[in-house]
Amino acid sequence: MNFDSFKHKWNVISGHTLEDKASEKTLFVKYGAEPITQRQLNLYYYFIFISELLKDDKIRDVLEVGCGRGTMSLYLRDYLSKNVSLLDNVQEAIDLARDEFSTKGQSANFFVGDALDMQQFTNNSFDATISIGLAEHVDNVEKLFSEQYRVLRPGGIMISLNIPKKFSIQFLNIIWRSIKKMIGTYKKKVRSDYYRNKLQAKDYQKIARKVGFQNVNVMYVCPFPLFSPLDIFWDKKVTKIFKFILKIRKIFQGYPYKTSALIGQAHFLVGSK
Repeated sequence: MNFDSFKHKWNVISGHTLEDKASEKTLFVKYGAEPITQRQLNLYYYFIFISELLKDDKIRDVLEVGCGRGTMSLYLRDYLSKNVSLLDNVQEAIDLARDEFSTKGQSANFFVGDALDMQQFTNNSFDATISIGLAEHVDNVEKLFSEQYRVLRPGGIMISLNIPKKFSIQFLNIIWRSIKKMIGTYKKKVRSDYYRNKLQAKDYQKIARKVGFQNVNVMYVCPFPLFSPLDIFWDKKVTKIFKFILKIRKIFQGYPYKTSALIGQAHFLVGSK
């Protein structure tokens, strides 16, 4: 897998290039505050789901695999006081995550390494492993999941948010970018150039069971398209609309980000050792 695209992404977000001034360096929402942008909203509600699975005090040590800027680990540390370790294959991502933790006055363990060969960690080291948008970028998902199984303690939990290459409500953003490109206000590719495998939810579920995980379940999430790029003023306006819709949805279902397989942009895969 070529990580050049991700290295460039983290350089942009870190401010090492002026290519995309709209990139948000931090997506973390401090305790008691509310998300105000689309990306903040997504990560916040993903955390709400994850926190329900990991809130037990017996779950202390958590590893985030392919951590990127480390927002989810920062939530787990700041909100739930978990001991978190962060692993990413790109040094620029780890540098950004370390800066995020330092800015928020939080501590963590940071590692640069391969998610398919986590030599830094011995067997049975963690109570939970999490990943946000990692598995779809990997060809050997069986190795990815087997490594997480190995480092988990008996009874440990794997939580993997996967964003497959599939038709979803996100096609609305493709239309948005196409329109912007036609009128000359968008210069990049309409579709992301990040590599994605061809696996779908049932395939991830099958692989997780194959490597040994039990009680493997899938839940489709994210009922909104992510409109990008969008001026911060309009980003906040769109987010307000989404938050209003979520309040309505919460009346009918406990977790308002739950959605159907048809329109779901992503899904949570959860299994236990």
